[in-house]
Amino acid sequence: MTNCAKGYGSMDMRKNRNARAAAAPWSAPWRTGGLCLALAMGLGACDGLLDVEIPGDVPAEALDDPALASVLVLSAVGDFNCALTNYAGATAALTDEFIGAAGWIDYTDWDTRRITASDNDLGQGGCTNFGFGVYTPLQTSRVQAEGNFTRVQEFPDGDVADKPLSLATLATYAGYSYTVLGEGFCELAFDEGPLATPAEAMSRAENWFGQAIQMAQQAGADDLLNMARVGQARVLLNQGRAAEAAGVAAMVPEGFVKYVERSGTAERRWNRIARHTHGDFYYSVDPTFRDLEFGGTPDPRVVTADAGRLGHDGITPIVLPMKYTDVSDPIALATWTEAQLIIAEAGGGQDAVDIINALHSRAGLPSFASSDPAEIRNQIIEERSREFFLEGRRQADMLRYGIPFQTGFNHKGQPYGDTTCFPLPDVERINNPNIG
Repeated sequence: MTNCAKGYGSMDMRKNRNARAAAAPWSAPWRTGGLCLALAMGLGACDGLLDVEIPGDVPAEALDDPALASVLVLSAVGDFNCALTNYAGATAALTDEFIGAAGWIDYTDWDTRRITASDNDLGQGGCTNFGFGVYTPLQTSRVQAEGNFTRVQEFPDGDVADKPLSLATLATYAGYSYTVLGEGFCELAFDEGPLATPAEAMSRAENWFGQAIQMAQQAGADDLLNMARVGQARVLLNQGRAAEAAGVAAMVPEGFVKYVERSGTAERRWNRIARHTHGDFYYSVDPTFRDLEFGGTPDPRVVTADAGRLGHDGITPIVLPMKYTDVSDPIALATWTEAQLIIAEAGGGQDAVDIINALHSRAGLPSFASSDPAEIRNQIIEERSREFFLEGRRQADMLRYGIPFQTGFNHKGQPYGDTTCFPLPDVERINNPNIG
């Protein structure tokens, strides 16, 4: 076993840092108002916009300043980007996108699906956790977007430049925060409230995307408008409202893509999938996604490469994902491609075949042909797995389509657990007074 990879510090130091217990659930109202520390962290994601440090004990009321509107927006965006990156890595490990190649138990638990409600990594780990913090970063993202939306909304219109644009941005990221929480967790809680279902999270996401679309139109912000439309179509599909989803998706222009931007400037801005594969050798591409082709033609959407070495565990041969090779590589969040696949799934038939073949043409792949509804649906699912590889989408698709998770023992003889959706962390359940 090798030592902890350069740039991550010692294992004991990082694990001690990540073992700090929260004093209250992340859905607590005081956290909704307490943006202080989160804002200071979020500023690290602003690409040098502000080369200052805000102390961690800045009182919340100090943020009620219209001059800080742009900072509040950037803070929320930065927190979501960090959270989504962690989520994409965690779900890649949990599903059949990756197999584990690390010696640390923090990472092994993810790829063997042994993530429990008492898992500190799941419940309290942050964006730079040793392992993958998921719940806290996503709830931080949600709280930031919603709380900052309220703040900016209450500022006098004349005191905030491009106020509709700021509000549209915050509403869009609130929608995506709820969407990811609803797709990944078995149950949830918001603002120290009672247990909530994934369906309730989707309902909240739908509401936020609706506001975002209206405000983006008012602001003339086409990029945000299409980002929100893809999000709304995604939510409607999750809700089983396929025809409505297709109607929204049809308004997304060809070629549209919105990324979660990454950077090598700070650890919380890294693409952790690139880091943990090309840098740390903690994960290897699962055989399910190696050497993919269609009709004898290699699929350029899922390119892998044999690293010619073993992983951190000294056992697992490393096969690298070439989608991300550097910590600064961005992760796609909302795309025209997703909108097209939503339309294909909603409609089926020859229209779906035509959409699949349009995507194949863009990728230089042979055409797909079928008139069988089951074959067409299965090909849509396959297209999604390839188009969205390592973008944090596989877990939700496996749950929605009923794709079996791996069982038995992995390549190292370690037994798989039974985690599919993420459980509500104990830190929330125990400390939330409205959860019995």
